[in-house]
Order: sequence, then structure tokens, then C-alpha cells
Amino acid sequence: MGYLCNVDIGGTHTDVAVIDEEGTITGAKVQSTPGDFARGFLDSLDAIASELGIGTTELLESSDLVSHGTTVGTNAVIEGEESETALVTTRGTEDTLFLMRGAPGRTSGLPIERVLRYQHAEKPEPIVPRQRVYGINERIDSMGDVVVEFNEEQARDVARTLHDAGVESVAVSFLWSFLEPDHEERMISILESELDDDVFLTRSNRLVPKWGEYERTTAVAINAAIGPVTSRYINDIDEELSDRGYEGELLVMLIGGGVAPAADAIREPVRTIDSGPAAGMIGCSYLADHLGHEDIIAADMGGTSFDVGLLTDGEPLTNATNVINKYDYAIRNIDIDSIGNGGGSIAWYDQDTDRLEVGPQSAGADPGPACYDQGGSEPTITDADLLLGFFNPGEFLGGRMTLDRGLAEAAIGDLADTLGMSVTETASGIVEIANAQMADLVGQRTINRGYDPRNFVLYAYGGAGPLHMAAVADQLDIETVVVPGGSASSVWSALGISSSDVLHRNEVSNIRTVAPFDPGSVTRRFEDVESDVVDKLRDNGFTEDEIRIERYADLRYGAQVHQIPVPMPGGTLGRDDVDDMIVRFERKYEELYGKGAGASESGFELVAVRVDGYGRTTKPQLEQSGADGEGSPDGTEDVFWPRESRRIETDIYYDADVGPGTSIAGPAVVRMENTTIAIPPNDTCEIDSYSNFNISIGGN
Repeated sequence: MGYLCNVDIGGTHTDVAVIDEEGTITGAKVQSTPGDFARGFLDSLDAIASELGIGTTELLESSDLVSHGTTVGTNAVIEGEESETALVTTRGTEDTLFLMRGAPGRTSGLPIERVLRYQHAEKPEPIVPRQRVYGINERIDSMGDVVVEFNEEQARDVARTLHDAGVESVAVSFLWSFLEPDHEERMISILESELDDDVFLTRSNRLVPKWGEYERTTAVAINAAIGPVTSRYINDIDEELSDRGYEGELLVMLIGGGVAPAADAIREPVRTIDSGPAAGMIGCSYLADHLGHEDIIAADMGGTSFDVGLLTDGEPLTNATNVINKYDYAIRNIDIDSIGNGGGSIAWYDQDTDRLEVGPQSAGADPGPACYDQGGSEPTITDADLLLGFFNPGEFLGGRMTLDRGLAEAAIGDLADTLGMSVTETASGIVEIANAQMADLVGQRTINRGYDPRNFVLYAYGGAGPLHMAAVADQLDIETVVVPGGSASSVWSALGISSSDVLHRNEVSNIRTVAPFDPGSVTRRFEDVESDVVDKLRDNGFTEDEIRIERYADLRYGAQVHQIPVPMPGGTLGRDDVDDMIVRFERKYEELYGKGAGASESGFELVAVRVDGYGRTTKPQLEQSGADGEGSPDGTEDVFWPRESRRIETDIYYDADVGPGTSIAGPAVVRMENTTIAIPPNDTCEIDSYSNFNISIGGN
């Protein structure tokens, strides 16, 4: 087996992780290049090749697989850099995108503190300008019957108008088209005949064949808006890889938790949005299977954001919809919450509340924190960590960057003067506020979903996660923090991509079958959906023994609006299977909403069936090592620990000082090439055979 090479681009850093045939993981970080993400991608390959002591061409020629998590689509939506896009929809529904879900559209996806400031909230800039939304006379009803015939002459006039306007992409979303796609398909055929070949076309009946007019239309509009820019980017990367010696297929990470061949990702780029955090979750699932952990909080603190997701029974929780820039869109995703709380998050004084705030604004990769000496002047979490003593200024990123303590002190000093505090007190306050905000998010993710965080293990990764998560866990009475792979934790999302299988997903909604359910009818529903998924995986080159199928039934109580997915067995279903489906639905309902919340007297409805199909990819073999011994600190330094509010003599370790079998008693700081691990006073740490740092909070 050759190398498995994985690149994940974040807002501040681009991470690359390479696994060799013996399971050895090598990681590297370079700064992201927002103006030209492809350059950051290629820079990361050069950096990791240098770490391996080989050339980039040799690396790629020896790679079995190159996988990529991209942020291009995400940035295009957030920064308003979408393509010139048009939307063609059913006449009378042209304002769907702009009405959103009414008032909640102003605050969708925002943290609670911003939701409470509703009077200051505004709707986002439209994905498609109103003047480029066109209504067509046609109508399908909720039973899939044609109510108004498709007006072909009008459709052709619209297509010619779009040609003259020079649009780059077109989204087509007709009402109830997922029940009867004929009108959408005819519209697409007309567009193909009238528009240039390079215009990106997408339709809702293939992308999101499910109900929910607003979320479905939004999904197809976003897909069209980011289609051209994502296509160009992926094609450029694919071409560069080929020119540099890579002969395999480029796989692209999806938000649903799998990967897709580049050609599939180009057709449905909306599935790549926010895919980096999803990769980290898949990596956690893969590691948890080796460690025997079932309930995990995955906590990723990078340079720009803090991302949190839950795994129960070793599997990530998912959502039927996602949110970006206040737009809800109907693409099933790994359920992850984020706040602007990364190493580059800016600390500032709020005059209205007379208090210190941290985030959500970030210094990003350019200019970055003040201590980067790249023109940034505002104080960040990274600047605070430096002043408290957690970093050695000359060893940041393995010595590839020197931090300027004086610039950090000047930036935080200005804030300290405003607050009437010392520089150290202000730096400590920044870290404490950041940690409290992250603990709040973890608490919301667990408690609000019916889970007790004390029953979970917290996996800490991302460049800044291992430095802060022990303090976060302490606030929630979580007993164990795992830093996966030690130094590999800083590139964990990149590593997680290599743990992902090729994913195809299909579903049928609007079934509306009421209990008692006929096992034969439910089986046929699943078989129809499953055959489509299996055909796509076969087209990708997977054989029967490389394909894994997961089935889900979406149920709800009668007269309710929202449904809950229930896992289902494969094959032909029997009476026991459909009866058990109801039992598991009710159990899950009470788990989410509280004991006694069920309403079985209202009856049960089966509203959708879904099939997830996975094509098995080559996975990394995690390397295990025997115990190397106790390990000794390189020395001691005075570090200011915010929880203790004082400087304490602290053991300082480096990569070479620790290994499997090492025991560390806090206070201690482990400085690695791409991350720093903090073991606070009274905490202890054991390094296991996989090089994971297992931190026991309070010595538990």
C-alpha cells in the first residue's frame, strides 16, 4: 500500500495528514490562502513532502489515494462571491427564497446571544437576486398529479433571456417535482439546448427529492450559486495533481460524512459545504471503534471556529437540514454546531454591556493574530495564550513561525487599559471567557438533546483544541479528555477524511402511511430507493462485497410536523421489524423530548425512507507501539493557569520527551510541532499505545 494523503482547508490553516503503509501518521500545517485556496493546497503538499524527506512528485507518485476537504463553497456563500445565478421556479412561488421561514430567517443558525438581539438582525443577502428569479406556468399537486401543464413556449423564452443575460448557472425548483419530475426535466432539456455548454445546471428532483419547499429551493439555489467556482477549483486541483504525478482519483469530503469522486462533488457542490468538521467526526468514530468508546463529544478548536458534534453508540448524530449564512437548506449532514471561538478569535470591549467579549470575529489567516507580525493589531486568543506562557515564541508550528510577544502584549495592553486591568489579568480573562463559551456550547449540544455530558468522553483536536479542552471539560464535570494521536490531533480533520467511505444517499418522502404498517409495502419502498444507491456505487467501481447499506425510516406522531429517523434492518422486513420500528421511535422521542412526552394515542406516520450506501475505501491502519517508559520533562517554566488565577511552575515536555506509556502529572504543557497540549494542575495524563493523550480531569 502506498501513501494515503489527505488535505483539509480551514479558515486559518490548511492541514495535511499522510499515512504510510505501516500506519505511521505524519502531519503538517501551512497558512490558508483565502484569495487562492489552490495555492494553500499545493503548499501543504510541499510541506508534508518536506517532512517526509521526499519531493512532492515522489509523494504523489507513491500515493494510493488523495482526499480533500474544501472550504471553497462555504467561503463563496459567506463572502457573497457566488456565480451569476438564476432560479426558475413555479409561477407564484418566486418569492420563496426571500420570504425564508418568516421572522426566524433573520436569526437562523445564530448563537442565542445574537438571537436575543433580534431587533439588530437582518436577513442575509439573497443567494439569487429577485430580478433573476423566473416563474413558469406549471403545477404538480401534493399527490404528484399535473394540475397545470408545463408551458414550453414560456420556458423557452426564459431560457433565451438567461442566455442573453450571460448567467453562469441556473437552478430549477418546481413545486412537488420530487413526486413527478417531468416538468423539471423538460425545463432542464430546454436550458441545455438554449444555453452554452459551460453553464452549470441543477434541479431539485435529483439533488433533494423531498418535501420542504423553502429548504429544497434553497439547497438547489446554493448548489447552482457555488457550482461554477467549485467546479473550477476542483478541476484545477485535479489537473495539478495529475501534472505532479498522481495517477489515482481525487476524493472530496462531503458534509454527510462520506467522500465522493471529484466528478460527483462537482455536480453537487452544496454537499461539500462545512465538510471539514464532518471529517473530524468520522475520524473520531473510527478511533472510538478501536478504543471502545461509545458516547463521544467531538470538539474541534481551530484558528477560526470551535466546532462540536456528538457521537452516540460510536456513530455521529445527523440532521436533515443545515444552515449557512442564515439560510436553511435541505441537505442531510453530520450534526455540528459552531461558534466563532478559535485561536484567531478577537477579544474586544463591548461598550453597551461594559464587558470583555471574545469572538465571533476572527483575525483569520490574513492578517492573523497580532503576534504573527503580519499586520494584525487586535488581540486574539492566541495572543493571550502566548502571554500566559503556553507557547515558546520561537517554536510555533515547529519553528516555521516566530511569534512576537511584544506585539501580543501591545494588542492586549490596549484592551487592558480600557478595562482597567493588567495585561496578564486581561489575557487570563480572554482565555476564561473563551473556555466558558465553549463549555456553554458543549452543554447545549448535550443537555438540550437529552444527554448528560458527564457520561461522555471528550475528544479534543484542531490546532488549539488540546490546549483548551481540559479546562472546558472541568466546567462540565467530564472525567476524560482524549487528544487523538497526540501531535496528529492538530490535523485530525484531514486524517478523518481517510477514514471516510464513498457515500451515496437517496430518499423518498411524502409517503404518509399510517400504522399499522404493511411489512411488504415498507420493504418495497426501501428496495426502490436502495437499487438507485447501489447502482451509483457500482458506477463508481465498487463490488458487492465493498458496498455497505444503511436504512432509515422517518416516523412521526399523527398530526405532528417533525419526524425522527429510525435505523432499519436490511432485506425483507417482517411484522416484528415494523413493530420494533415503532418501539424504537417512541424510545428515541422520549430521549429527545423527555419521559412522558410521547403521543402514541395520536397514531404513527411513516413519512420518508432513506438509504445511505457506502463504498469501502482504503483505510489507515492505526499504528500501535509498546510502552517507551515514563518520560521526563525538558524543564520547567512559570505558566499562568486561568483556573488557578496565578503563575505556577509547570513541567514542559516536547515531542521527543513523551511516547506510549508516559504518565504526566499536571501542571504540564506538552509542546508539539503543530499543537500544544495543556494538562492543568490536579489533572493527570496517560499516553496509550495509539499515542492518544488520555487526560483525567481532577485526577479521576
